[in-house]
Amino acid sequence: MIGRICFILTLITCGIKGYAQENVFFVPDPVEARWSYQETDANGRHVADVFYSVDTMNGDAVNGKVRLKVETVMSASPSDTLKSVIFYRFKDGECMVDMNALFEEDVLTGIMKDAIGSGQADASESEMNKALEEVKKQFRISGEIRGIPQYPQTGTLPDYEFQFKFSIVSMKISGEQRKITGKEQLTTPAGVFDCFIMEETITTKAMMQKDVEKTVSWYAYGIGLVKEMTYDKKGRLTSVTTLNRKNW
Repeated sequence: MIGRICFILTLITCGIKGYAQENVFFVPDPVEARWSYQETDANGRHVADVFYSVDTMNGDAVNGKVRLKVETVMSASPSDTLKSVIFYRFKDGECMVDMNALFEEDVLTGIMKDAIGSGQADASESEMNKALEEVKKQFRISGEIRGIPQYPQTGTLPDYEFQFKFSIVSMKISGEQRKITGKEQLTTPAGVFDCFIMEETITTKAMMQKDVEKTVSWYAYGIGLVKEMTYDKKGRLTSVTTLNRKNW
């Protein structure tokens, strides 16, 4: 899952840069862009549909930030939609998961208000600000989650490591054995795409648990992530994510 998230961010970079420089269509106004993926399990059973749209964007796809709205509809309960947001930043054309954005004041305030709930809706602004400052003191983050370079070349890519701590809760995400292995034309319900292929091993450590997964991802200029296959530490396929709609 982390691997898939890391490559979704290429939708914005490749789309905007490609459209501006090579006339590769993604969307003229990124705020209007929409795209979705279908997720299936190892046996091809439909698990979920995930819909993305651009909420806000500051700067550009070379050096800027973007906030995406995400809606996940599980096939087992299609009437229930999980809504969330994901933040990314652009650094010299490379897209990265912007974990720091989660700890900016406006985002933390929104999270805290949701956590407080209606029972504490009458909390004063001063009480909210005091609680916010106390929460911020307990956050510790370091490192970054790397994305795909603007101009991929066959060969190895830099590893990365990200660490998060809040009170006694801690998490570390490491990306290793990262490499571009070649190119391939791929056909999905959304169309035919000329893709780069990227492989990566991602290790997530949270409290006393450790999860290792390998991802093989196909992504294209003007689109970003087209398909991703995820494997467990024993090399067994666990899930497939496929682009199935864009710009509707």
